[in-house]
Amino acid sequence: MTSHDRTMEEVSAFGSERWCAAKLGQSLDWFKKTRPVLEHEGFPAKDKLIGLTLKADVDAFLAKRRRVADPAPAAAYPEPRSKGARLDAL
Repeated sequence: MTSHDRTMEEVSAFGSERWCAAKLGQSLDWFKKTRPVLEHEGFPAKDKLIGLTLKADVDAFLAKRRRVADPAPAAAYPEPRSKGARLDAL
């Protein structure tokens, strides 16, 4: 029987290999086999003191790999100076 993986809990700052695999949507076996390639591409290595991977670093890795940016909020666009043509005044 396997023990409960406490890194799966939201309160945990670090994630196990099982958590990393789940975050990537892959199997644990796939993650273990592919981790060296992932680390070569910038995936964070295990913390040497804790022995687990910092979840925030995994999130940053995924954010950096995104190909489509979030849309800019509407408030970021300035108000137009001109209100345009007044069709009712024609």
